[in-house]
Amino acid sequence: MSEREIPLRFSATHAPPAALTSSVRAAVKKTPASTIPVRARIVGAVAAIPGVLTAALVGADRIWDHQEPLRADLGTGSPVRLLVVLASLLAFTLLTTLIALRRGRHGLGSREQQLTVAAGLVVPVYAFSTLAWPLRSDHPAALSAAAALHPLGLPCFAIAAIVGLVVLASVTSALRWSVPVASGARGAALGACAGAWSGLSVFIHCPAFETTHLIIGHFAPIVAFTLLGVSVVPRVLRP
Repeated sequence: MSEREIPLRFSATHAPPAALTSSVRAAVKKTPASTIPVRARIVGAVAAIPGVLTAALVGADRIWDHQEPLRADLGTGSPVRLLVVLASLLAFTLLTTLIALRRGRHGLGSREQQLTVAAGLVVPVYAFSTLAWPLRSDHPAALSAAAALHPLGLPCFAIAAIVGLVVLASVTSALRWSVPVASGARGAALGACAGAWSGLSVFIHCPAFETTHLIIGHFAPIVAFTLLGVSVVPRVLRP
């Protein structure tokens, strides 16, 4: 046996089956590459978030909530604790978004451990800020607004659902077919990212402090979007 025959026999032995090769080629033809670069899609998805959040809050005021877009105790003379919690939640939400969407130098994105930690922290952080340590303002306008709120928090649930769904759809579309590794962890982080934005939207809108209202209207959507990120988003990223 000559030296040339060895690599030829080796490659022939380990060649993929013809059926596999044809199925891969068919899948590639059915899924053409996007003409929009991934970074441009990510920038577009992030840029759309403030507009979606604003539209949801203003729309809620006009359609069913009849409450100002921003909570009554947010503004001049706001309690220091409110501003601290708001700044902390905003920074946390932005950091979660950065970790979930970061592409990195080689296009592999954040490490799997970072994605997992980001996805796992959103629910506990918002549980603490919303349920374990709820803000009860003594501002007269805030107390009046809280007294007029829906006891089950359904308008807040609708706001959080709209914001979270649009954010989840936009960030998932931005990374579709662009997650070569750790798609499960990336999907979980994207779901948590959407949940964080939904929680932030109702926090800056609603001065509620009743437990039932907070659980249904503020906290349940965060849990729901995090679970969607774990169960559904990975299959959309890499179907």
